[in-house]
Amino acid sequence: MTAFSEGEENERRLDWTILRDGSIALYRRDDFLEEAVNWLSSHGYRIVSFDCSDWCTSTQMHDSLQHSLSFPSYYGGNLNALNDCMCEDLEVPEVGGLVLVLRHYDRYSNGTHAAHNSGRSEAEIVLDIFARASRYQMLKGRRLITLAQSGDPLIHFDNLDGVSATWNSREWLNENRNL
Repeated sequence: MTAFSEGEENERRLDWTILRDGSIALYRRDDFLEEAVNWLSSHGYRIVSFDCSDWCTSTQMHDSLQHSLSFPSYYGGNLNALNDCMCEDLEVPEVGGLVLVLRHYDRYSNGTHAAHNSGRSEAEIVLDIFARASRYQMLKGRRLITLAQSGDPLIHFDNLDGVSATWNSREWLNENRNL
């Protein structure tokens, strides 16, 4: 299902726009996020939402992902295991696809420390894993999209599998995020 047909009005399709720009879209306003979730749901996407303000530790984040994404019991609860399961064990529907909605991602991002020796925060690495998994899933004919909501209008995540997360089209301009 990954390919979009030439007959589809691609510029008007939210899924096409997000995947074209790297698979991760940032949202500040809840109403814009809800409109996007409703559009994707009405177009056959399975929606899995997370309240990332509950992710105070790495263990809480991994437990939440394992439970909600039905990772196998042998899931190792670390970033390497997350990368493996997002590519190999994640069930992405063939029709529509899968959308991961990360609410209050700024709260999780602000609370994470630099992971490993990369100097990147755990929150950045998680989004990098999601971006890589999206590309991998598309190679298998499946669509994986991540919507990250943040109350911080300046939040940014660069170099996520080679692409930066972008603000959704309605909040792309700084003035639309009250800056």
